[in-house]
Amino acid sequence: MKNSKTQQITLIGQSNPSTVLGEFHIHIDAQRLANPFEKFLTEQEFWNSDFSGYPEGLAHCPPKKHLTKKTTSVQDFRGSFDAIVDYLQDNSEDIEGYIEAEYVPVDVEIEEIPFNPAIEIPFKLQLSSLTPGTFRQDELHITLSRAESDPKLINSLRNMGFYSVYMEKTFGEVEIFTAQGTYKMIRQILPKVITYLKTAGGAVKCSVKEERIIKWWMSSPDLILPAVINSVDS
Repeated sequence: MKNSKTQQITLIGQSNPSTVLGEFHIHIDAQRLANPFEKFLTEQEFWNSDFSGYPEGLAHCPPKKHLTKKTTSVQDFRGSFDAIVDYLQDNSEDIEGYIEAEYVPVDVEIEEIPFNPAIEIPFKLQLSSLTPGTFRQDELHITLSRAESDPKLINSLRNMGFYSVYMEKTFGEVEIFTAQGTYKMIRQILPKVITYLKTAGGAVKCSVKEERIIKWWMSSPDLILPAVINSVDS
């Protein structure tokens, strides 16, 4: 199983591994994706979730192709990931990129209230590059309406150290702010992020998700991946 790893992570609240409290996601992040592999993924019920853009100055290049599958079934989740890895054992040249399989234990909607500039940002993230051939353990995503959310809140999130990309939704374009790193780092900042968004306001159609990496596969250990949290300055 070349360049494939399984994170040793216990799912929260799991006494029966056949049932889950959250949702499973599998994402394909690729700079290049061959048509036969894309057709295979479509047959596995993946859908196109390409990014529509990103702010200038982003340190890494977001994937040109981004496909997603979501399920609440453990069997479906495991079966899809294993089928992809089996396909790539003989067709690894069909992708330049990586696959991440995630569990989503936290998905919180943020109430819409006016932005309060008196609320200070709770921290500043200091980032560093991953060691080649390694992968992040956990992610935090803040998704909000790009056009409707307060620009001052958006600037605050960028000042906190989140990087972002844009994606088209049925109601318009959203901006997705992301922080990645170890399980410990993400769990450290998650409650502070939720509290800040709920008290500072300014977010419209906003949700906060934790997406915990369970399995991953990379086409090469030399792939340039997004930076991860090195430390948190309060």
